[in-house]
Amino acid sequence: MTANGECVRIERPLRIDLGGGWSDTPPICFDCGGAVLNVAVTLEGVRPVVAEVVRISRREVQVESVDLRRQTVLRRKSEIYARKNPRDWCALVKSALTVTGYDFAEGGLSIRIFADVPKGSGMGTSSILGSALIEALLAVRGQKRRVGEIAALTLALERDMSTGGGWQDQLGAMIPGVKLIESGSGENQRLRIRRLPGIAEQAFARFLSDRAVLYFTGQKRMARNILRGVVDFYQRNPEGIAKAIVSSLKKDARAGFAAIAKSDWPRLCAIVNSYWLNKKALDPGSTNPQVEMIIARIAPWTDAVSLTGAGGGGFLFAIAKSRAQRAKIETVLRSAGNGGRIYSFAVDRGEKE
Repeated sequence: MTANGECVRIERPLRIDLGGGWSDTPPICFDCGGAVLNVAVTLEGVRPVVAEVVRISRREVQVESVDLRRQTVLRRKSEIYARKNPRDWCALVKSALTVTGYDFAEGGLSIRIFADVPKGSGMGTSSILGSALIEALLAVRGQKRRVGEIAALTLALERDMSTGGGWQDQLGAMIPGVKLIESGSGENQRLRIRRLPGIAEQAFARFLSDRAVLYFTGQKRMARNILRGVVDFYQRNPEGIAKAIVSSLKKDARAGFAAIAKSDWPRLCAIVNSYWLNKKALDPGSTNPQVEMIIARIAPWTDAVSLTGAGGGGFLFAIAKSRAQRAKIETVLRSAGNGGRIYSFAVDRGEKE
């Protein structure tokens, strides 16, 4: 257990999903298992999601959200453990305290959270921040948990917040670089994680640097609203369509991992495009006329495109036909005048091995 005044700070990158998203989401993954391909990335040269926890002598929990410019003090168990309102800016902190079993008898805490990412980005920010805060809350007690355990606690946090969600966001940030994450069926999700070999990961990082664009569309969306639509469609499963789409998502995630390992960029682009089509097939709310207009404007110079995460707005990920064509795409997007912004990003390969 740390001493009073000693700060535990956890920084996380974001994740870009390249295939398999939604197959990691309960009850879908409980039914048929999941397979997701994603990559951890820095944004504007930094890991933009931060959680800091400090032990204090007063038996209270002081909470500050730097990006929201909000502060509060929690002094009663009922404030922490009561049913959460997902629109409450402090709900994530309260749920993290709940799932880690915080008790005022242990002493007080000062919690500071920060996510330098546009709201509704589709980059997994909420789950990633939840996982960072859970790890910090455990570390301040002197407890260290495995990645899979923190991911499971993050799922519990999302259930406690009534937002739902899968396991790919938190794992996408906690595990560096490019990876294929798979699970079997059943509520006890046993995860198998394959990292891309170092040389192949370096080649992929160069490919992204040359040809990829990450663009915030200026449109915020609430992932849990899309989640409800997807889960409802899957459970109804009209004519077996939903399960066929999920099977395709998982197949493409595995094929995408193999394509990156071989530096087969045309194959990867085809898989990213297939992923975007499958997202829209699961829920038409994954896109909208404004997004489709942006995609149409850059189509002449684009080999692949998808919206990150659940879609409906947030970040657009595009792969240009060439480095010169990437510059053309960026010129078009900068002149779009829709409140969007191009962000620099890079593969986060973690600590030097």
